[in-house]
Amino acid sequence: MADNDGAGSVGDLVDSSVSLEESSVARTGWRQAGPWAYAVLVALWFFELYAPHKFLTYYTSAARPLSWLPELMLWVCAIQWLRWPEPKRGYPAFTRYMLMLLLGTAVAYFLGNWGVARDLLRLMYQWYLLALVTLTFCSTLERARPIFSLYLGYFLWFALWGLVSLKTSPLGADVDPGARVIVFWHTSFDNRDAFGPLMVAGMAYSIYYLQATRPSRTRLQSMAIFASIGLCGLGFITSFGRGAFLGFLAVAASMWLRSRRKVGVLVGVLVAIGVLAMVAPSLMSRYVDTMQSITGEGTQKGTGADRADLWGVAWREFLSSPIVGVGTENFGVGASRVLSADEATAGGYTRGKLWGRAVHSAPMQLLAEQGLIGAIIAILLIADFFRTNRRTREFANRSAEGAPDGTRPDVLVYVNGIALGVRAAFLGYLVSSIFYELLYSQMIWDIIILNRMLYFASGAYRAYEPSAQSPQAQ
Repeated sequence: MADNDGAGSVGDLVDSSVSLEESSVARTGWRQAGPWAYAVLVALWFFELYAPHKFLTYYTSAARPLSWLPELMLWVCAIQWLRWPEPKRGYPAFTRYMLMLLLGTAVAYFLGNWGVARDLLRLMYQWYLLALVTLTFCSTLERARPIFSLYLGYFLWFALWGLVSLKTSPLGADVDPGARVIVFWHTSFDNRDAFGPLMVAGMAYSIYYLQATRPSRTRLQSMAIFASIGLCGLGFITSFGRGAFLGFLAVAASMWLRSRRKVGVLVGVLVAIGVLAMVAPSLMSRYVDTMQSITGEGTQKGTGADRADLWGVAWREFLSSPIVGVGTENFGVGASRVLSADEATAGGYTRGKLWGRAVHSAPMQLLAEQGLIGAIIAILLIADFFRTNRRTREFANRSAEGAPDGTRPDVLVYVNGIALGVRAAFLGYLVSSIFYELLYSQMIWDIIILNRMLYFASGAYRAYEPSAQSPQAQ
């Protein structure tokens, strides 16, 4: 399959993207960008990202019916998806992952406890269905734009709650940062293990979103983007997440290598660190001390030793069933296969104490629960993410170089910037997931969906269709 398409095909793709931006539909707002089912989908993404139903039900049980609304909207969208007149888009990599989870549940039925996987399967199937509906409904860039804007607001929304947490759960000198409750009403972002990586992803995405919207953003949009960058940075530091710090290093290195002004970026980072050290010296000193514990404690003390012990159990589970693992969500259950009744690990874990425990490492959980089959499928899914993301950026860059007169370069700047933002955020999640339990978090699966949505909505996929690779097309 050749990647170097002819100039004619690139021009056609650019024309299709530009015409979307200049259509009368674009001037009437997102509500008119498609049938009413599309408006329901945008509302569904609002619930998926901002979780207003969780916020309201936290304070009042009378609002509990709202918790059913996202699932009802999803099924409404699914019914409309079945009736959709345009071609329906699949997601082969995601399909393989779902089949792997079902296989893992079958394994758990025979080797462990399949019941603990039911809630996870329900969540994963909902995300899978959301992916199929989104890829089909958001077939144009103008339909995708509102969801990418919601995604920026999603980081800002939770970064604001991170700021609130400094009041509701103060970061005192005698307070363990790992014990702080951050977003107290959210079951995932109430702890630093998830909140820290979220803020790292938020910083990266916001910076690239600033670049993507440079030709057309308003003053209000600029204020929101800068607020997101600043508050996500504050949330990242005050989370004191060591895994998040390693994720930040990976993302920062990737962004710096792609930067055209490497010296200027380094100077800016050093200035920011210096300002923070002067404004909040105690916070900065405490943060540095916490990060030094990564190498100081290693796997011999503290949470590092705890994780090493859990990973050791996971490795033994993998060795006991290397092909298919011990079953979906059965790490704790599977301990009974590798630990004797009277055996205690170095961390004090026994069979009973491991029930319900998280591995705190996505790779180790995959190996233990899904075996080599799960590891291979997960690698293929990650490879699919980076491949489609690269193709999207290549399409935008080639189109910018060979675009015919009259095209809108701001469209291509937007596509390239959003693609870079999504990539950087995903990289942060991946590195953090080596040390945190993010494998079945909405953060991972939302961004996987959004990456492929951009691939289709931008028109980049057309350059890689079989018809585009034929001798006649070239």
